[in-house]
Amino acid sequence: MAPRKRNNNNRDLPPYLYFESGKGYRLTLTNGTRKVISKNRTEAIIIANEYNRLKRASILDVILSGDSKSSPLAEHCDAIIERMITDKTPGKSLLSTWKNDITRVKDYFNMPGNQIDLGTVTDYMEKFHGTASNNVYNRKLGFLELVFDYAKDIGEMKENPAKLKIKRPKEAKKRKALDVKSFILIREAAPLWLKTAMDLTLQTTHAVLEISRIEYKINKAEQGRCGCIWYPEPKSVVGDTIYGELAIHRQKTHKSEASHVVIPIGQTIKDIIDNSRDNIASPYVVHKLPKTSSNPMSKEVKHITQIVSHNISREFSNLRDKLELFSNLSKDERPTYHEIRGMAARLIESQGVSPQERMGHSDSKSTKIYTSFGKEVEWIQVPHLKVLIN
Repeated sequence: MAPRKRNNNNRDLPPYLYFESGKGYRLTLTNGTRKVISKNRTEAIIIANEYNRLKRASILDVILSGDSKSSPLAEHCDAIIERMITDKTPGKSLLSTWKNDITRVKDYFNMPGNQIDLGTVTDYMEKFHGTASNNVYNRKLGFLELVFDYAKDIGEMKENPAKLKIKRPKEAKKRKALDVKSFILIREAAPLWLKTAMDLTLQTTHAVLEISRIEYKINKAEQGRCGCIWYPEPKSVVGDTIYGELAIHRQKTHKSEASHVVIPIGQTIKDIIDNSRDNIASPYVVHKLPKTSSNPMSKEVKHITQIVSHNISREFSNLRDKLELFSNLSKDERPTYHEIRGMAARLIESQGVSPQERMGHSDSKSTKIYTSFGKEVEWIQVPHLKVLIN
């Protein structure tokens, strides 16, 4: 790994040794690990020089001589992905995708970073993602851009050739929008847990992943959790009773401020939550018992009664097809559970209200009211409203 650029105060430090305020002097080891070796400058310089002499003599000679054949990018991918994960804090699904993608990058780019050009990027994209949809292709190219940006940051690349690659045009959406009549028909045929999920998505506009994680009660809004914060006493707001707040951390947008939303729990949402209760003891509003006790609990859930989000979506699609709704369309054109969000947004807009903040979209231009529930995290408090379905 090539040493990073320094500021003027640290130009006398040995290669790979850096000062970090509040921590001390950190040395980047040959395996990519960064380790604090001392808080004393003189001692740190002595240790770093000796380590470099024993472990890096030949590598430093090549780097200092300007030989471009010194360092295959593949050797730095593990350290790069660890930094990306630390900086970006991806959710479980995206983290899994990133780990698969970085393996491809490691396998393919077994060459110095400064030897990678637009032609190399094109060959990589064609080999691994040439047949992917335009949207997937663009996401994979975006991942490569991010990796190369980090490679530039550590001095392994001077340019980012992935940014020279033209993205494919966005594909027109194939799926048909969900209409209110079909929503009602599916809801009437749904078991209680699916009916509860559908109703919550309608009123909150949030996706199945967040809905599957809503807890009956949490003490405060927290990073990585969704749940109900109940007031000691109900409050009266604009002619409606507010019983508490529903905190939603939308995983897809990671650390974006708009991904942390607090929705007032009015009578409609309270009724949905109250009606979800049955004889199953569960901390989750959307819940059911597994079919057999012998089935192992999925790694995607935290309680045996919590429902894996894609199972909620699958049951919605199964009911849709059982009722022969949209049977004139191919399966990839039929509306899925996710289309409930779009339907809810349209219904909210018809009431003269922007749905952007409620949906956790970071591009909202509506007025934001901030409530500091979590440490170093700002939660957007959205106005109370009831989504009218007829």
